[in-house]
Amino acid sequence: MLQNYFMETDPIVSEGRNWKALETRLAAAVKLACRPVAVAFIDKAPDGVEKFEGIEPSGCSFWRFAADGRTFYTVREDHFNCAVGAYTHNITLSPESEQGTSITLKMMFDLGYVRPEEVPQIPRLAKAPAVVLYSPLGDAQVDPAWCCLPVSRDPRCC
Repeated sequence: MLQNYFMETDPIVSEGRNWKALETRLAAAVKLACRPVAVAFIDKAPDGVEKFEGIEPSGCSFWRFAADGRTFYTVREDHFNCAVGAYTHNITLSPESEQGTSITLKMMFDLGYVRPEEVPQIPRLAKAPAVVLYSPLGDAQVDPAWCCLPVSRDPRCC
């Protein structure tokens, strides 16, 4: 987890996991285009957090909402439009969506974005999360599984 990296060297995190302080330190050290995004894979929706409403073309699209200050969660169905995100999140797709995965991977191969032999090396969760929680790092309510540091406001980055 993200905190494991900082636990031994950073008393701000090891003494209470002060994600706000870590966000402040990251922002001071790196020129960020917007707030760092915390992502957590959890078993149930947290109390008081809104469920994402709408349709997005990719799982990466959710990052920009959190980078702009929103805290929300998604469920498995919110990731059905993203073949790669569904793969990395270990989400089972319908047969129709599986065809989309094959088409997307072929396009990625043709563009040289990834080689077929690299697919098994793409990180994948051991089990699909019931809920994915997104927030600015400083507003994280639970320990993040990972953090995204946006260095560009260019929407093509995700």
